[in-house]
Amino acid sequence: MGSAVQSCLVRRLSRFVSLTLAEQEFIANIEKDECAKTKGQTIVSVGDTTDSIMVLKSGWVVVKSDDAHGRCQILRVYLPGEVMGLAEIGSSHANHQVVMQTDGKVCPFPRGGLAPLFAEFPRLGALLTAIGSLDQIALRHHAVSLGSMSASDKLKFWLLQLRSRLQVANVGLGNRFQVPFSQIEIGEAVGMTSIYVNKLIRGFVENGEIEVERPYMRLLQREKWETDCQFVDPFVEMDTSWFPKP
Repeated sequence: MGSAVQSCLVRRLSRFVSLTLAEQEFIANIEKDECAKTKGQTIVSVGDTTDSIMVLKSGWVVVKSDDAHGRCQILRVYLPGEVMGLAEIGSSHANHQVVMQTDGKVCPFPRGGLAPLFAEFPRLGALLTAIGSLDQIALRHHAVSLGSMSASDKLKFWLLQLRSRLQVANVGLGNRFQVPFSQIEIGEAVGMTSIYVNKLIRGFVENGEIEVERPYMRLLQREKWETDCQFVDPFVEMDTSWFPKP
């Protein structure tokens, strides 16, 4: 059981429920095949057959899309302990590129191996479904921010949401957290040029709103930012009242 205790996924799920030994052993089985990946490595290409999910054991991953003009957009960021591929489980082929943002380790697991999850561990299946739902809510909030907020608030919202998700993953606590993105990449995530991202970050620093110690940032006025952006953290509470008994 040593591997289960060390599991990022176990730590993440344990924020919401106390996992049984059998549930932890099932997760350990999902993570048993571990593959080291390097920064910039593509782990899924558009059109690839998608017959597995992957647990991100360490490192960061991004989902990218290129438009007809060759411009890149970062659609999603995955953090340690998150499960990649659940949102695409109904599709037989990949629609977007999945790339390592940092060095890390992934654990691929065939979709067929998930069958016992629903038959033998229904509470664990309900938990993963609920987390997937919260992830979708967070993505919708991000989409709203891109469409309706000022450039300054878009960047604030993205950083607030990143901090929130790092806390859920138990790899970032408080207001200081890692942001392993260049200003070009931040721009790709929030729909701005790198020049504008640089201008905004310099303004935040000059106004005493953040401290930057690459690759870390510290939010000095997080509560004010949350009020200004009307930030809602979907991960603060989860409705577990409907979960089956373990």
